[in-house]
Amino acid sequence: MPSGGKGMSNEDKDIERGIDAFKQGDFDNAAQLLEDSSRRYPNSYDAFVYLGAAYAQQGRHNAAIGAFKRASDIKPDSPRIHYNLGQAYEAAGVPREAWFEYKKALEIDPKYGLARGALISLTQRLPKLLAPGIEVAA
Repeated sequence: MPSGGKGMSNEDKDIERGIDAFKQGDFDNAAQLLEDSSRRYPNSYDAFVYLGAAYAQQGRHNAAIGAFKRASDIKPDSPRIHYNLGQAYEAAGVPREAWFEYKKALEIDPKYGLARGALISLTQRLPKLLAPGIEVAA
């Protein structure tokens, strides 16, 4: 997306304001601006990706999942969005869904290192995550 200046549509300008707030670490303002943009431009991949990221930074993991899912509906072949969904599911305590999203990211781009690392890490922890509190005494 172009950064500021001539030739930008109103949609680009509106979304860019939210992205700029996000990049400056103002996640509350970013979420508000991007919520507005996502309502006005319901097919904007960037609005939903950054909205999900802003929610994640606020610890609003279920809201992040919703925004990332919408971005995934818009651009289902983006490995980045499946990785982001995986991260949000993991943070929300839904490891099985996270595992499937990391796998999907790697099906789309087998060389996607972030997704590969997250999948390996989660796979190693998954048995414990799926059976919390169940320990066998030796």
